[in-house]
Amino acid sequence: MYQDVILRAVRPEEILQVLAVENAAFDDPWSVEVFEAELRHSWSHCLVAEDRETSALLGHAVFWLVADEVHLLNLAVHPDARSQKLGRRLLGEVLQAARSNRARFITVEVRSSNTIARSLYGSAGFKQVGMRPRYYANDGEDAVIMLYDLGSDTGKMAALKP
Repeated sequence: MYQDVILRAVRPEEILQVLAVENAAFDDPWSVEVFEAELRHSWSHCLVAEDRETSALLGHAVFWLVADEVHLLNLAVHPDARSQKLGRRLLGEVLQAARSNRARFITVEVRSSNTIARSLYGSAGFKQVGMRPRYYANDGEDAVIMLYDLGSDTGKMAALKP
């Protein structure tokens, strides 16, 4: 259904559309203030998945690129657009940005109960490297720390092809 999707940088005037995806995707969504702050940081990057036909925003990824490291902060796909490999495509763009900027690794924290996200990251080559106890403020759930080592990633991009 969503095969004709454009991945691009978010525009500041789209923040409320991004927030709508965020609110639909998560029980503990980021606030508009958090997204606005991310848009102000030079090291922060926010990608969106836009339906070319309708211009609807279907998902987003927010990541930091600092020195030779990438930290993936947020990856969301609207529930109505799931199972279309949009999360995989957004993650592929983050990996490509990391490679283009010669990053050594990518880290992400994932709710321990979010088996779908952990599976996505695992299938892309991320490995669990630690835990952050009681990381999430709203419910005290632990976060799993996952790491993608770009120094030894031969063949892993094939896992991200739709």
